[in-house]
Amino acid sequence: MRISSLTLGLVDTNTYFIENDKKVLLVDPSSETDKIVKKLNQINKPLEAIILTHAHYDHIGALDDIINKYNVPVYMHKEEFDFLNDPEKNGASKFKQYGMPQVISQAKPEALNEGPAQIGDFTFNVLHTPGHSPGSLSFVFEEFAVVGDTLFNNGIGRTDLYKGDYETLVDSIKDKLFELEGDLPLFPGHGPYTTVDDEQLNPFLNG
Repeated sequence: MRISSLTLGLVDTNTYFIENDKKVLLVDPSSETDKIVKKLNQINKPLEAIILTHAHYDHIGALDDIINKYNVPVYMHKEEFDFLNDPEKNGASKFKQYGMPQVISQAKPEALNEGPAQIGDFTFNVLHTPGHSPGSLSFVFEEFAVVGDTLFNNGIGRTDLYKGDYETLVDSIKDKLFELEGDLPLFPGHGPYTTVDDEQLNPFLNG
């Protein structure tokens, strides 16, 4: 299993490409569709599906373009299905004054629940890690995890967006992510990767 990424869009969102021997999973197609397509062409394996850590505007900006081009399913937590076509919930409206395009997706997602998951030949464990958003998910593979905007390198997700909650976020990190192997690479929605061991002294967790 191999993971690579592109950092895209106005707020430098990480879009991840997870490969096995035959296919690719795309995580959080944030924006700049042309760069995502170019990267998929370079990988040169069929796209199996799209999985979303959560449905904030900066993680779904290229979602419909990719679905329309590749005709693949989208998986996410059911609690955020209605974020896809509602800029008030997905956060885009908060930045309208700065010229942010209003993100409205027509995707018809499938629900991904906490527990073991299999999509094609990809097997992984899904953790429900709310706090940054109510349906935030983390995807735990054997060699790494993708944690969205729950935990960052020396930081945590913001909790001032729709249905965000600081205490819930801290609980998700301490009760779910910190139960993973200490040296497991954790790939966040923004910034460089980190590990559980490296985040034990994260200053935002004991505020």
